Amino acid sequence: MITALAGAAGLFVFILPVFTGRILNIGNMTGILVSLCLLLYQARQSQIHALAVRNWKAGGLRCGLLILTGTALAAIVLTALVLTFMIVRAALTRPAPHANVIVLGCEVRGERPSRMLTGRMDAAVDYLLEHPDVYCVCSGGKGENETISEAECMFRYMSARGISPERLIKEDRSTSTRENLLFSVGRLEEAGLLSTSGDGGGTQIAVVTNEFHACRAHLIAKKLGFRAGTVSAPSPWWLLPTFYVRELYGLLYQIFL
Repeated sequence: MITALAGAAGLFVFILPVFTGRILNIGNMTGILVSLCLLLYQARQSQIHALAVRNWKAGGLRCGLLILTGTALAAIVLTALVLTFMIVRAALTRPAPHANVIVLGCEVRGERPSRMLTGRMDAAVDYLLEHPDVYCVCSGGKGENETISEAECMFRYMSARGISPERLIKEDRSTSTRENLLFSVGRLEEAGLLSTSGDGGGTQIAVVTNEFHACRAHLIAKKLGFRAGTVSAPSPWWLLPTFYVRELYGLLYQIFL
């Protein structure tokens, strides 16, 4: 019964983004596949157990295959736990004092920000209101289905929320997280606004992004020679599982790239 409930709940959570936001990526595709496997296991539990017992008794290659499968599953779970710890730690890493802000772009639908981007902008506005000496780079180019660039959308939204346009810098060429960070630091450098630590730690930036994405942003920043803190934007509960699983793949790619 527990397996069936887990499978049904997982299927609901990972299919929901498809209907609410037309989101289908490797994150919810993986979740849907795992959920279907759990439901299949529940439906054919006795047959699967009988097959496993027969293979175990047969010994030889089949027995080795079962051991290999168990080892692989354990490795997947351990990897997910380690990556989750890294994600949480990065999301809780506070920015250095006076570090200027980079808001990482996200989908714009026409001229309207997506729910994820709205969350990032709200988090950035709150941070900027609390730190009036900090400047902000709105980072993100114009996608195929976007009428305006993500940077322009952020500039308009945050200006309307009371942030002085003089504190907002648009970076509208980037198409990836790496370009977000690289081009934004370039814009800060052009404006003479780079913050450096007194301990030789290098350029300091505050990255505004969703909590699940902070770790990958930190890894990219480190490779580019920057030190990043995080201003975390909360994710809608129905999107978090999908993007969390997708981020596990992204982190593995970033680590072994």
